[in-house]
Amino acid sequence: MISNINLDPSSIFPFELDHFQKEAINMLDNGKSVLVCAPTGSGKTAIAEYVIHKAIAENKKIFYTTPLKALSNQKFFDLSQLLGESKVGLLTGDVQVNREAEVIVLTTEIFRNMLYKSEEERDLLERMGYLVLDECHYMQNADRGTVWEESIIYCPPQTQIIGLSATIGNPEKLSQWINETHGPTELITSDTRPVPLRFFFFGKDGIMPINTPEGKLNKRLLTKQGNKKSSNNNLPKINDVIAELQSREMLPVIYFLFSRKGCEVALKRLQHYQYSLLSPEESSRLDQELKQACKQLPWLRFHQHFYFLKRGVAAHHAGLLPALKSLIERLFQKNLVKVVFATETLAAGVNMPARSVVISQISKRAESGHRLLTGSEFLQMSGRAGRRGMDKIGYATVLETRFEGAWEICQLASTPSEDLHSSFTPSYVMVLNLAARYSWEQCKDIVLKSFARFEISEEIKSLLNTKNQLKKTLEKKRTDPAKSKKTEKKLEKLNRELAQLELIPWPDFERSAEVLMKFEYMNTNFQPTPKGIWAADIRGDNILFLSEIIHSKILDKLTPYELCGFVCSLTSYEARWKQNNPNSKSWAITEEIEKTARDIFEIVKRIAEVQNDCDLMVKIPFTPSFIELGFDWACNYEWQELLDKYKADEGDLVKIIKQASDLLKQITVCRGSSLELINNANKAFDLIYRTPIKDELSSQD
Repeated sequence: MISNINLDPSSIFPFELDHFQKEAINMLDNGKSVLVCAPTGSGKTAIAEYVIHKAIAENKKIFYTTPLKALSNQKFFDLSQLLGESKVGLLTGDVQVNREAEVIVLTTEIFRNMLYKSEEERDLLERMGYLVLDECHYMQNADRGTVWEESIIYCPPQTQIIGLSATIGNPEKLSQWINETHGPTELITSDTRPVPLRFFFFGKDGIMPINTPEGKLNKRLLTKQGNKKSSNNNLPKINDVIAELQSREMLPVIYFLFSRKGCEVALKRLQHYQYSLLSPEESSRLDQELKQACKQLPWLRFHQHFYFLKRGVAAHHAGLLPALKSLIERLFQKNLVKVVFATETLAAGVNMPARSVVISQISKRAESGHRLLTGSEFLQMSGRAGRRGMDKIGYATVLETRFEGAWEICQLASTPSEDLHSSFTPSYVMVLNLAARYSWEQCKDIVLKSFARFEISEEIKSLLNTKNQLKKTLEKKRTDPAKSKKTEKKLEKLNRELAQLELIPWPDFERSAEVLMKFEYMNTNFQPTPKGIWAADIRGDNILFLSEIIHSKILDKLTPYELCGFVCSLTSYEARWKQNNPNSKSWAITEEIEKTARDIFEIVKRIAEVQNDCDLMVKIPFTPSFIELGFDWACNYEWQELLDKYKADEGDLVKIIKQASDLLKQITVCRGSSLELINNANKAFDLIYRTPIKDELSSQD
């Protein structure tokens, strides 16, 4: 194996690299890992691109991880175009393409799962020289963040890590943790953008800059607008905003709203927009692109969004078909869609740079009502403005609302990014996989390497200092029993606090193991039982629940059609759609389905009781109302029939059925599945994995 080849960046990039990019490359050439924290659109991906070329030259494998399957698909497409299809592979759970390629694109969760099975994956992992962790700030995501920490903790020591993160408030702490956990790591930061960003306020008096040319707050704006809120009649309308941006040559634009419904309503309001957004040449190119897309996606021509696409306008949110979203992204990148109404999820990594962004409001709905956007959220969205090599300036326009005026918007625009915090949560799959490879004490050492533990290290040091001071005080007060007793009580309380802090997050790991023992997935020696070994290969929010269902063999008597219904009910996706009558038993289609549902409820009840006894909260995904959906789709319902019956967004239905398809695939390879269940799962997969569920937009010339 060749090693340590340093390439000339000018042979890779047709432009001069920025200082932070050169600095990161220099550190990588010197054998160090890097954490790169820089604004959205600043060019972090160029560092990863350099390392990809370096890995290929050194005959090493490079793994490129992303938080979402959609981002992995996009990165796979981009890198295949750049390097050639033979050099790039894709692993996303249900898809495996060119597994032996030099560059492997995969979701972070799949990479973590490979590390769990390092012995079985030795052929791939031994040649791994580099690991790119794209969107590294996802580490604080409540649902997915743990896999980033696990990937760094378990990553082979010879591998150089390239962490790419949006700007965060505490990058030093994160890089220090990677340095201590994995190996020599340098922090590379940048606050500058290659394309400068200008902020505007759009209120009742039109559009005005938020900052002066010197970068200070525009006092004229604050004086003119005051702190008085406008009525609905005076607020900027969508048509007026688009007309203003078009007249100022500030298109294309991503127009951020905070609901799917808001995006759809905005799209329809542009239906009668009187100006053409596309030039004749662009319209001609767009027609060709859509004609080509319709060959791959026959339903596209009849889709309700097709009319808007032809005019260069689109919506982008989780309620759309994935293939349609991919098409919109591609057309936007080719400058053939000029306005995209999008939810904030578009800001989380999808490559759709624009000249402008519009932020429709600076508050959004939360569990406890409405809250203002954080500085990081605001910067993530506004950072989509300004295309490198295409725009001299990027524009971020924030709209006035009934509740938010110039004062609030100016304040948010000057708010720095928040600190990144750990979301490390031990899970059943983590416990089983680590216990299969390490002793219990080694498991504890590994868990205590988490960023969650590292974050409280300063607090622990402070308490230890206080403890030492109390000990010294106690020695001096031995002659005074009353004062001595008071100090001893303080010391005892401090010791209890320290004992709890020093173990975070180990108690959650132990509680998970306790539950697994009660269900005989682990023995009293903290080793997985045969049942625990095959359960460790299952993916899902609660693998104990899924494996108990498989182990109980209650699915074995179902027909493939009935099985389709049940796998939909076992997905972890919490759709916005609910059946009209939640108390209805419309899902009890056959006697066998009703009996099986009752059996599953018994499993849910028992797991919930044991988790409660062990003081552990792990959600148990079972939604009986989805049974009818899976059954209907398996019985050859047309897609439009399904939409009409369930009054659901297309994206919700696709997500449920795709997760169900993934579960069926898992059942077919699970060592705990009976032959009868495997055969029926294969038949069930063929019944539900059809257009438009399986549709993906392939590459176009």
